[in-house]
Amino acid sequence: MKQEKEIIFNGEFEDSEDEDEDQSQDYDSDEDLNKKKKKKSLQNTNKNLIMNVSDTQYPVVKFVGKMINKFKLQYVPYQEINNWDFCWTDNAVLPETLAKMQSHQKINHFPGMYSLARKNHLGKNLNKMQKQFPEEYDFYPRTWMLPSEYNDFKQQFGKAKTFILKPEASCQGRGIFLTRSIESINPTEHYVAQRYIHKPLLIDGLKFDLRMYVLICGCDPLRLYLYKEGLARFATQAYIAPNLNNLDDICMHLTNYAINKDNPNFIFNQDEKKMDVGHKRSMSSVFQLLRDLNHNVDQLMDDIKDLIIKTFCSVQPILQQNYTQVDNYANNMCFEILGFDILIDSSLKPYLLEVNHTPSFTADTPLDQYIKKNLIADTITLMNINLKTKNEVIQQKKDEMQKRVLTGKKTKLTIEEKKQIKLQLQKQRDDYESQNKGNYELIYPCSKSYEEYLQHSLKIYEEWTGANIRRNQKKESIQINQDSQNKSQSLPKKIQLEKRSTLYKHIQSRINTNLFPIIKNEQNKGNEVIQEGEEQPPNQIITIPEVDNDNYVPYEDYQQQSLESIKDYYAYTDKRGLELQILDFFQQRKAEKRLNNSHIQYQNGQNIQSPLSQIKGVLQGIAIKNVRQFAIKKNTKNMKISQKQNQDNEQEKPQENPSRQQIISSQFTYQQTNPQGMTGAYLKPKVFSLKLQHPPKGYKLQSLPLLMQQNSTKFRYE
Repeated sequence: MKQEKEIIFNGEFEDSEDEDEDQSQDYDSDEDLNKKKKKKSLQNTNKNLIMNVSDTQYPVVKFVGKMINKFKLQYVPYQEINNWDFCWTDNAVLPETLAKMQSHQKINHFPGMYSLARKNHLGKNLNKMQKQFPEEYDFYPRTWMLPSEYNDFKQQFGKAKTFILKPEASCQGRGIFLTRSIESINPTEHYVAQRYIHKPLLIDGLKFDLRMYVLICGCDPLRLYLYKEGLARFATQAYIAPNLNNLDDICMHLTNYAINKDNPNFIFNQDEKKMDVGHKRSMSSVFQLLRDLNHNVDQLMDDIKDLIIKTFCSVQPILQQNYTQVDNYANNMCFEILGFDILIDSSLKPYLLEVNHTPSFTADTPLDQYIKKNLIADTITLMNINLKTKNEVIQQKKDEMQKRVLTGKKTKLTIEEKKQIKLQLQKQRDDYESQNKGNYELIYPCSKSYEEYLQHSLKIYEEWTGANIRRNQKKESIQINQDSQNKSQSLPKKIQLEKRSTLYKHIQSRINTNLFPIIKNEQNKGNEVIQEGEEQPPNQIITIPEVDNDNYVPYEDYQQQSLESIKDYYAYTDKRGLELQILDFFQQRKAEKRLNNSHIQYQNGQNIQSPLSQIKGVLQGIAIKNVRQFAIKKNTKNMKISQKQNQDNEQEKPQENPSRQQIISSQFTYQQTNPQGMTGAYLKPKVFSLKLQHPPKGYKLQSLPLLMQQNSTKFRYE
């Protein structure tokens, strides 16, 4: 790798290998030429990795990829093609792009990095963290977002003298100005306002800042590297504290290279070996100068590393949420080189000014050419972008696919298995990176714990997105379910009819055991109160059938309750209306059978009505309404005979109470109007799917269990 770094880069590069061949042929139009290029780009011989450079303007990137790493450069837009192995772009990457990538592909941006790169998002995220940790997050000037915080910012005038205002999304110093008057600010314009640092550290009487390169190569978990070399950018005019006369002198107060390079006083670097000359110098030469002045540079570097890590902690949940490759257990499909602009004050305290997600890789001086060429080369080496790694990942995917074909199902890993795979891959990555760091230094993970900041940042993100509300609702529902379960264990078990199979058993048990309270005589109705411990009337059924206690209320509980149980039935009627209608229907069928056979004599005027129907007062027409909803086709062979028998039985029968005659008359009315509705056979209990004649659009009728008594004739439901 040392021999590769010795390759000289003079600031210009042109990849003419494929272009000369294409231009040697005649094409009818540029469209044919583009099609030819695209066709060639699709042909990958697997001898070299393909590096897509269609969206970068920097020759140094293409030089490192072609000359040092021997990549095959591809110029077709990376959104239109997917056969590249490594993509370098100067613009932000969307989560959709990452979701379409294969596991062996890598790209030089993280989705969601706007949370750091845009000045307004950076200020908001740091302000939120500063509210919780005011002393730990004091490494950046106090910031206001305009116009949303205009009123608060307006009150600051008079307390501080000078403010610096920057556009929300600009670079290279465009649109920046200093002010000491609120009248000079348009309250409707979008700006990021900061307090101006009046006492910066000066070298040779000039104000300067540091451009430090930070590599983030993993967001879950967070993984950060700091490049040991950077740039020191100097202003071109001697610094004087801001006053009304020099506020407009941007070459004194701003250190941006794009602004100062056009100043006649600017001195360019002419030799990469002389890094301490000119208005753009190497960061290492400035640190050496500070050491010579007896400044504690080691403590300064520790403070800079600390503010870099804390800055990433404030946005880590956002980056993790946008990292959509869930199966990338190696956490290595994205990386990004960020430019941190650090200003040092006279007390040697570092301040974060801004973060650039696409730092300039323009190499117009020997110093830029040397630093930026080695920076990109070390990054590609550290990210393990090579043909061997690609083939290993592809072979692993092929093995998984072959195993899936043989077994016929996709292997689903458990949480523990995923953790083990992540730990194993992370260990392999640590071993590789420890031997191929180049000029990088790993700053996180480190011995110091930043878990407190990460947890608070996650809390802020969940509050912002509403994830904490959903989590709290889920916790509350779980707690309510647990409380209800604990309460149900202490109380008597109630009737549960959640399953179809239990509905028939429950109704049949009620019919057979007569669990409903029966009033002995209509004359004593409402006057007789059953006292506790008093013996039950002799006409009550004493024998108790075998009932599953998990699904029904035992018969003894109903014997201990009389009037209270009647009140309960009113409530049950509303909740179990369908069940009770079915129950009344079949009790009326029993009553009809007893009347037809005429061998059951009722003593002492005993009422044959359903006790439940007495309470609700809905005996009439309940069964009829239930049956009329469906079209029932039956065998009507013996219809006339059954009608004649019913009429004869009615004439021979002794006089009954009026309510009973009313029931029978309603049944005869229904038989005459719907002769098919009351004839036919009832078979053994079974669940049928019933369909309405004219169901409403989008309505689906649930399957209802119907009780049927045995007879010789069969019918079916439609």
